[in-house]
Parts: sequence; C-alpha cells; structure tokens
Amino acid sequence: MNDARSVAEMIDEIRGHHVELDITANDAERQGTAPDALDALMRKLRVPMIKAPIEVGGDHLHLADQFRYFDALAYANPTAAWAGFNHAGATGMAGARLDREGLDIVFGDNPAPIMAAVSAPTGTFVAVDGGVRLTGSWKYASGVKHSDFALLTAIEAGVEQPRVRIVIVRTREARIDNDWDVMALKGTGSFTIHVDDVFVPEAMVLNPMDSPLRGGPMFELGYQAYVASENLGFTMGVCQRFMDELATYATAKARGFDGRLADRGAFQYEFGKGSLAIDSVRSFAIRTFEEADATLRIGRTLSENQQSYLVSMLAYCTESAANTVSHLFHFAGAGALFNSSILQRCFRDAHGAVQHHVASNIAYDRHGRRMLSLG
Repeated sequence: MNDARSVAEMIDEIRGHHVELDITANDAERQGTAPDALDALMRKLRVPMIKAPIEVGGDHLHLADQFRYFDALAYANPTAAWAGFNHAGATGMAGARLDREGLDIVFGDNPAPIMAAVSAPTGTFVAVDGGVRLTGSWKYASGVKHSDFALLTAIEAGVEQPRVRIVIVRTREARIDNDWDVMALKGTGSFTIHVDDVFVPEAMVLNPMDSPLRGGPMFELGYQAYVASENLGFTMGVCQRFMDELATYATAKARGFDGRLADRGAFQYEFGKGSLAIDSVRSFAIRTFEEADATLRIGRTLSENQQSYLVSMLAYCTESAANTVSHLFHFAGAGALFNSSILQRCFRDAHGAVQHHVASNIAYDRHGRRMLSLG
C-alpha cells in the first residue's frame, strides 16, 4: 500500500511534469480523448487515487485540497483534470464502498485503477444468481476510452419496486461510441458507453444508500457536494491559465497602429478588475470548502443546508470565473480565434464547465428557497 501524499507534494509533482502535460493537452484536443502518453502520465501521477480512502492506497484529500489539486492540474492540462476528477470521484466511491472481494478485483494488482463514471441511471439490471446482468447506454463517460472500469448507475428492471444500484463493469466488456464532437472540453473523451447483458458479480454492485465501509463522512455527501471541489478546481485552473496567458499575449500583441494591448488603459482597467474577480472566487471557494472540511474531519456529516450552500457556491464561482474570462477574451482580437491559441481553448473550456449539470444555476433557486424558508 502506498503512503498517502500531501497536496503540496502532489502539486509539486504536477508542476514538475508541466511540459509533458502541456504538450499532451494539444494532442488530446486533436484526438478527442487522452492520448496514450497522457494516460501513462495520469497513472504515474496516480490521479485516480487522490480522494480514495487511505485504506485502499489512496490519498484521501479533503474538499479544499481536492480543489487545490485540480486547480493545479487543469492549469497544466484540462483533459487530465476533467477526466481525472471523474476518475478520482469514481475510484474514491469504489474504494469507500466495495467489500474485500471487490477491492481485490479493482485495486488488487493496480496501484491507480482508472474508472469512468456516469451518475444518471440510464441503464437497467436484472438480479441473477451471484450478481446482476447489466444492459444500457450511458452518455458523458469522461475518459472512458483509457479507463479500466466504468462505474454506472442502473435501475432494476421487471419489478414493481425497482432498486437503484451502482454497477462496476470492466470497460473491455462494453462498447464505446465515437460520439464526442463538441466545442468545449474537446479532449475529455466523454463518449457514450454501451453494455449489453453483461454479468457483473455481486462484489461489484453497490447500494448507494448504504453507509461507506471506510473513508468517513466525505463519502456520505450527496453527488453534487461530493464532486463540487474537484469540478470547481478544474474551472479555476483553466481560468487562471487564461489570465496568465492573456498577460503574456498583451505585452507582445500589437494591433496595427493601436500599439500593444497591454498599453491600453481600458485593458489595464479590465484586466486588473478581472484578476481581482478570479482571486475573490478562489478565496470564496477555499473558505467554503475548508468550513465543510472542519465538519467532515470531526466525523460529522454535512447538513442539507450546508450541502445546498456548497453547491450554490460552486454554481456562483463557476459562472463568475467564466464571465470574467468571457469579458476579457473580447480584448484579444482575431488572433485568439485560431486553434493554435491557448486563449481560445481556455475560453471554450471555461464555458464548458458552466454547462455541467453540477454547476447549474438551478442551485440558486434551491438556495434562495431555503433562505426564504420555503422548504
């Protein structure tokens, strides 16, 4: 079993591999999924294990440190961070809930198993002797083409009171479409996965309502709260990379007779204001995650109100950071539209993060309803 790493050690490791991560980010954009070199690097960095329980060889980072980790990883490579936080969330869930037989299958000979995941229950299962037979199609399985397993949510078929189960299947037993053709998050490989009447042993079937066997109350969080820190870390890493690249671009870019972008007073004003906005969002996020961690670390679960506030913060910070990038992108001119420009990639990926359902602004409705004591 590996010793748990500190978040500082892991971020240093990311920065030490920045050149490789940066190069493979461009390759992932072209291929629509992580290239082999990036897959190997993610395994070397043990990205899937960053939030898994220590008992299964994970690092068990809490929320604020998950945010810091994926902030750093997304800055270097958005594909590694987006696919990676999906892998980390799934592997953490499996590590917290599988029994010994299941742990041996997933973690036994693999120090960093890569696991895609889809939370929407768009498949079905039938209970049989020794396990279940799984059938269905699941969209948005990020990183699935380089994963070892897929963690899929399904509803029991053919019964009056169907149960919901999380079923872990080997990806080699599934079929994966080439249907990820999008404007943002292009390298994440969020393809559709199909499973056709595959037997899955009982040891690889989880009841999401059962208490975790290890790892503590972090693994009792609702889905949106459970993935909030990693998701927002991605957004902030992408947006900070945009700000840093724009600063470099502005000092070198001259637009005809208008001179350098950096010398324009209007740009100086908006860039300074935007930098403060990004810093404010990051501070708000870390404060909220650290407050949640203080509760989790003493063995208490987060209340519904705490989780609602955390998810609302995620939506607000994601929207605010993306809006800052959008506003400043207007200053960059036509040169930023080329696929060779990292500015356009950061712009697209920031807005892709806004589209994820966990960052949906419906969280504001729920937060407002609670504040108004409407239920």
